[in-house]
Amino acid sequence: MLDLKVKQSPDPLLSGSLESELQAAIPILDLLPIATCICDADGRIVQYNRRAVELWGRVPEPGQTHDQFTARTRFFSLGGDELPRSVLAEVLRTGKAVRNEEITVERGQGERMAVQVSIDPILDARGKLIGAINCFQDVTERHRMLDALSRSQQDLREQQERWNSTYEHAAIGIVEIDAEGRFLRVNEAICSIVGGTREELLGWKLFGRTHPDDRDVDGELYQRQVKGELEFYSIEKRFIRRDGRTIWMGVRSSTVRDPDGKFLYGVRVVQDITERKEGEERQKLLIDELNHRVKNTLATVQSLATQTARGADTPEAFREAFEGRLIALSQAHDQLTLRHWRSADLRAIVSGSTAPYLSRPDQQLRIDGDAITLTPRVALTLALVLHELTTNASKYGALSAPEGRIEISWRVEPRPGKPSRLRIEWRERDGPPVEAPERSGFGSRFIQGSVATELLGVARMEFEPEGLRCTIDVPLSAGKAEG
Repeated sequence: MLDLKVKQSPDPLLSGSLESELQAAIPILDLLPIATCICDADGRIVQYNRRAVELWGRVPEPGQTHDQFTARTRFFSLGGDELPRSVLAEVLRTGKAVRNEEITVERGQGERMAVQVSIDPILDARGKLIGAINCFQDVTERHRMLDALSRSQQDLREQQERWNSTYEHAAIGIVEIDAEGRFLRVNEAICSIVGGTREELLGWKLFGRTHPDDRDVDGELYQRQVKGELEFYSIEKRFIRRDGRTIWMGVRSSTVRDPDGKFLYGVRVVQDITERKEGEERQKLLIDELNHRVKNTLATVQSLATQTARGADTPEAFREAFEGRLIALSQAHDQLTLRHWRSADLRAIVSGSTAPYLSRPDQQLRIDGDAITLTPRVALTLALVLHELTTNASKYGALSAPEGRIEISWRVEPRPGKPSRLRIEWRERDGPPVEAPERSGFGSRFIQGSVATELLGVARMEFEPEGLRCTIDVPLSAGKAEG
């Protein structure tokens, strides 16, 4: 900035007159690319250039002081604090120069402009302050660019932090590998999936622990990706963990290249899909088991149809008996389905088999026995046996009389040195008098034959005068006590 000292004029009329000393400098000011104005010691604007007028947006009136000219202008520090007076007034008051100070100027209607100011005091030959020269320039655009750069850098840092956070805390494994398959970067999830530390993984190569049966396929695809023949590919493969356990991985491999298309590294996103694969295997087994059960059920239905037809005198009798047995079979299937065909509850089988024939369940049926779980085969057999007993009771036994009732109980009987047995007892009471039939009907033959064949047990039918008594005795392995 200008360091202007004025020589004392021999003419006393011009002594200390700043205007007379500036006449020669007037053409120079308009050549300066920076806004410039000169004030006398009282702050009156005595000279300015075109660039100053452009920034001010108006021309000062003759004899107007800088404070008067900027009366409606507010000045702020870069921190946002309003300044009590203009920087020029402060220089005239103290005589201290200001160099490259940046302030914010607010003009009419709230318009703000960032300004860089340098103000030097003007002294005469005796060192007396006779004015100041103010050089200032609009740096608003530079501030905008710096702010934009700062925001861009901040956004970049935040984006990088988000990426790092996502990379590290993602629930899926992420691996970056070079063209040779060496691990360059790994996240925490992949360490958990493969069972190794970050330091260990950074010493691994891509196919070192891939299951031998899957290694060639993945290796060939990755080499094609490195060569540029593939941009990405997906594969499911087996992987041998550090602890020796084999798991299934779902892998999606993508490529990062430089602007010239040169391979930089591959990014592989990895998920542990072992549970899904095991689920698919279980589903296959279940489908196979279902097919097996369907075949067995069809065989059971066919057998029921054949045996029912042998004991039926008319088509109506066949239809009634056959439908009842199918319903009993269906109800047993419902109970097994509730437990995913793993087991069935004996009490539920008893209740389901007798319910269709009871108009007053609380008065007509009494059940007594501990909780027993049955295998599917045993549940189906007992459901059909109980259906036969209940059907017979509704036609000829206790359930055919208003006051008739049924008592069903069971218990586990230990046998020293031998497997324990499950004993189920059916008793009918308060029904019509009972007499032993001259010959065994289909129901009796079905009950005794099913228990003997399917359950390896014994069913005894006793036609006592007060009501039928049926005792079923089977090995405890046919059913399992809970608890």
